[in-house]
Amino acid sequence: MSNRPPLTFARLFVFLVCLPLLGSAAIADEGMFPISELERLKLAEKGLLLSPGEIFSADKTCLVDGICRVNGCTGSFVSPNGLIITNHHCAYRAIQSASTLENDYLKNGFIPSKFGEEIPATGYTVRVTESFKDVSRQVLEVVQGEMSFSDRTKTISRRRKELEKIAESENPGKRAEVAEMFAGKTYVLFLYTYIKDVRLVFAPPSSVGNFGGDIDNWEWPRHTGDFSFMRAYVAPDGSTAEYAANNVPYRPKKFIQVSSAGANESDFVMLLGYPGRTARHKTASFLKYEQNVRLPYIVDLYGQQIETMNAAGANDRAVAIKLLSRIRSLANVEKRSRGQLKGLTRADIVAKRANEEAKLQSYIEADPARNSKYGRTLANINAAYQTQTKTAVAEANFQNIRLASQIMGIAFTIYDAAIERQKADLERESAYMDRNFDQTVRRMKLRWADLDFPTDQTLLTQVLNRYQQNGLGVEVPSIDSLDAMYDTTAFKEETTVDVHSVKLELP
Repeated sequence: MSNRPPLTFARLFVFLVCLPLLGSAAIADEGMFPISELERLKLAEKGLLLSPGEIFSADKTCLVDGICRVNGCTGSFVSPNGLIITNHHCAYRAIQSASTLENDYLKNGFIPSKFGEEIPATGYTVRVTESFKDVSRQVLEVVQGEMSFSDRTKTISRRRKELEKIAESENPGKRAEVAEMFAGKTYVLFLYTYIKDVRLVFAPPSSVGNFGGDIDNWEWPRHTGDFSFMRAYVAPDGSTAEYAANNVPYRPKKFIQVSSAGANESDFVMLLGYPGRTARHKTASFLKYEQNVRLPYIVDLYGQQIETMNAAGANDRAVAIKLLSRIRSLANVEKRSRGQLKGLTRADIVAKRANEEAKLQSYIEADPARNSKYGRTLANINAAYQTQTKTAVAEANFQNIRLASQIMGIAFTIYDAAIERQKADLERESAYMDRNFDQTVRRMKLRWADLDFPTDQTLLTQVLNRYQQNGLGVEVPSIDSLDAMYDTTAFKEETTVDVHSVKLELP
């Protein structure tokens, strides 16, 4: 596998935010582009002073080598000793996990005086992209034309896992992932340096890192000092390793340096990072579903849960510390969802997309061959969303029984693991495969550490009330039985669960 073959697709993307021409009024372009397509964007004409090869190169060290992924966030190496800058909200879980009443790092911030005082960021990993290659042919060659959608999905999933295991066996110490770039069509195998010893280096106090609170979030301009520093560590021989006192700072191929000259009003602006997903090309039926069903449900449910947890921690800082990471995570999604909902309705996006689709449908119907192949596509998608809408709220209520309650979520994971771990490794759900199970266990232990039983019971009661009002007819715990369930649960004490030769010790 070459270091960085010239592909059309990559998981590292360019966010084009503003491309002003110097000396003229700002001309704003926007978009999200695969990093390998920089050449065709002609960014020098817009004010970029770096060459595309300095940003991304298939065969030499470049700016991209200084970009990493910290859990689900983008980070940048800013020193030769593995120092990473990322968002404060991205490091928030690590800050919260290390905080106590005596050392309230969430409130007061954290800064060590030497390397040895840096705090392990439990559950965090850092991924550095080493290479990628198109494996679409290898994935899709196992698909047979007569397969049902379900069988096709399972077959592709298994094939992706096979290719990941093969790549990791051929590259010891690396992490492989076969990513679906375009559903059912394009697949890319990424190879990562996978760093498991990550430590918190600096966190600003909440008065800086969360200045303005959720009101300021998702707004422009923002006033929050939304940054923290972490550091990646490896074994003395440079290999990836779990936390150990004798581990040494990771040496990145490239680290980002900030100009002391600062920025000017009309400078070119571009972001490199790991985005989640885009809905730019989704259908009107999807957008209608978002506007009328999913987004209002999230705003309502998360708003209720945030209010409940804020009240629980209002007069008890120990409880607040346990709940704050979850509150902030929910608040981030709730605020974004409210903004998306407002944008959809204010700009009348559904109607505009429906008008575009009407033109597309006319184009399809104008040609018999096109009409034969694609004539029912939009209608079928619309019918699927209409069917989904009928049970969407009931299904969301059912799913949130285990999502709202930490105890239910932990119990579900243990039960699921007991079933999945009996299967052959490639037949398991991804979270329970040997290569991923340690991380699944870590996440579960973090959830356990954040348990506040009275709050958990209140959250479960709320979602059970929702389910009773609009459910699927599936039997679930009754509200009357919750007191007994919480009084007798083994999770209140230290406990060990044996999931097929893997000991899960709580706490």
